[in-house]
Amino acid sequence: MKKIIFLLCLVLCFNCSNFEKDKETNEKLITLQNKIDSLKKTNSSLNSKNQITTFLTFQDGNAEEAMNFYVDIFENSKITDVRKFGAEGPAPEGSILMARFELNGSQFACSDSYVKHAWNFTPGVSNFVDCKSNEELETIFNKLSESGKVLMPLANYGFSEKFGFLEDKFGVSWQVNLN
Repeated sequence: MKKIIFLLCLVLCFNCSNFEKDKETNEKLITLQNKIDSLKKTNSSLNSKNQITTFLTFQDGNAEEAMNFYVDIFENSKITDVRKFGAEGPAPEGSILMARFELNGSQFACSDSYVKHAWNFTPGVSNFVDCKSNEELETIFNKLSESGKVLMPLANYGFSEKFGFLEDKFGVSWQVNLN
């Protein structure tokens, strides 16, 4: 933060002074502004603890399978962190204690709950996917609905050129939309 304030003061000094604004001075100002911008980006990425992440609680011991399934479907996706229960844990050894993954830049986390809850996933909360092309939409919809349940088949429902709603084989709901 001190660096940002210092660089900002330098920029203000250059702007407020009676220097003749020649090419060299302008280049220095641009360089300083770029340094300030890069520091802002660094600071904002350090504060990612406020990121909102979709959390999926799996009750059938299949969190890892689901995570791998999703990462394989969506472009620019990856698993970023996996922590598993050990032999001493309350859950079966090797089940997911906590895992994090990205689906095309969106943050997700998941776990295998060793407690059986009275609830599970609901279509009332779903993942909404905007697709750039019909081919992308159909590929994603077909892969996600495989062994799942189609709630609304791909069609034009008036609010979108092409839209589909489904529950995948893990019970997670998805809305797929042609953007």
